[in-house]
Amino acid sequence: MDWTPTPRRLTAIRRDQNLALVSAVVSGGVIAAGLILLLVARVNPDTASGLRTAATDVVAPAWSVVRAPIDGAAKLAGDIGDYFGAVSRADHLEAELDKANAALRTARNGQRELWQLKRLMAVREPTRIVVATTRIAAATSGSVARTALLAVGSNDGLSRDMPVIGADGLVGRTLEVGRRSARVLLLTDPLSRVPVIVQRTGQIGLAMGRNLPTLLLTDRIGPELQLVVGDRIVTSGDGGVYPPGVPVGMVVDPQADGPVIRLATSPLGGGFVTVERGWLPIPDTQPKGPLFDAPVPVEARTKGAPPPRLRSNEEFPRPRSAQPPAN
Repeated sequence: MDWTPTPRRLTAIRRDQNLALVSAVVSGGVIAAGLILLLVARVNPDTASGLRTAATDVVAPAWSVVRAPIDGAAKLAGDIGDYFGAVSRADHLEAELDKANAALRTARNGQRELWQLKRLMAVREPTRIVVATTRIAAATSGSVARTALLAVGSNDGLSRDMPVIGADGLVGRTLEVGRRSARVLLLTDPLSRVPVIVQRTGQIGLAMGRNLPTLLLTDRIGPELQLVVGDRIVTSGDGGVYPPGVPVGMVVDPQADGPVIRLATSPLGGGFVTVERGWLPIPDTQPKGPLFDAPVPVEARTKGAPPPRLRSNEEFPRPRSAQPPAN
């Protein structure tokens, strides 16, 4: 029996042997180069760094050519996925847009009806008037008081108890006003009390500062509903200082004894703030007329004013029953 391999089989065996030899030589060269580089790096780090840089310069172009098909395939797969994802997102956005348009139409109808009712009943509402727009010059966060300073004062039209409002919500109110500066009582000050309302439940209360970055909601009046995390707190307009609807914060801890409110804005951000006139300021002058002419106490009279003339007994005749008997 002839066991001599055929020429074709012999050629395949030699090719495999040659490939194995080349692989062994290449692997040995790589290992030897790595050992040499490691030795050079131990002996002379600068030379090793130069060799690594040169090797990177040689390998980088070849590696970019090798990676090009892989990167192209990955990009194609990503584009296909983005296309199908964009279609689903577009459908979802169309549904959300339809809902938003329906809500907008309802709101416009309600706004039109409200406008008509206001005209019919001749409702007059006060307007918000901006006195000055400025930056907060400085803010203090001491252990007793939390205030801020503004670089505007009475020369710019400021006075005491004016609301200071930032871009994201309420900051505080003016406490002391000089000619060119004003001190602001921040919401976090222990003396700060802001009338607020919970938008979701309609409960009213006071947002009280406690010398912490958060506020405490106290004196709640309204429906007996439990607050939840995320309830928005805005000013109610009670008290006449702060206009209604200005964001104050958001409930972060709806505990029953005193929900905790996170502020909507921080005075330390360095943004612009506006100083407005009081929402319903107390009139400076007392109304005149027969119904408002009340006697003025002695303590309230101005210094130097003449005392009121007392009428004699003759000007107040006694009734007949109180007249003394005639002799």
